[in-house]
Amino acid sequence: YMNLAEGVDPHHMTADLMKEDNIAAANVSSDSKNRFSSMIDSLDMLIVVISACAAGLAFIVLYNLTNINITERIREIATIKVLGFYRNETASYVFRENLILTGFGAIAGLGLGKLFHAFVMSQVQVDQVKFATRILPISYVYSVLLTMVFALIVNWFMRGKLEKISMTESLKSVD
Repeated sequence: YMNLAEGVDPHHMTADLMKEDNIAAANVSSDSKNRFSSMIDSLDMLIVVISACAAGLAFIVLYNLTNINITERIREIATIKVLGFYRNETASYVFRENLILTGFGAIAGLGLGKLFHAFVMSQVQVDQVKFATRILPISYVYSVLLTMVFALIVNWFMRGKLEKISMTESLKSVD
């Protein structure tokens, strides 16, 4: 290790040192620091991209499951409308189940997410850098809250589909 005086170029000093026979390697610590900072900045962008993709996937899965749920229960929903349930009552009847199932899925996903995180972090280790595999408790809260927000947004979008269900559907019978 060497501390250089102000104004001395560390790269020239390293080049001069490498000319010596008894010196096998020389590094400029500021270069290593800059490389590490650049790598961490790239990793931050990667985390943003992965999070955005995960959010998109969550939205799509919730949308499809809700759409299938409504489609499969179209006669039941039409019957509820015929019985005189109000718009909000019908929506809460259908969407309450979705929110409960989303809650169970979010809680189950916390454990699976922790295992997946540990696996991913074990795969990205290199000799010079090892990342901590800890997850802050607030991350769990954010995960559950974001999942529930996505479910509420999907339910809001699917209200239109509930409105379009014709009450005459309840009269149709496949028996």
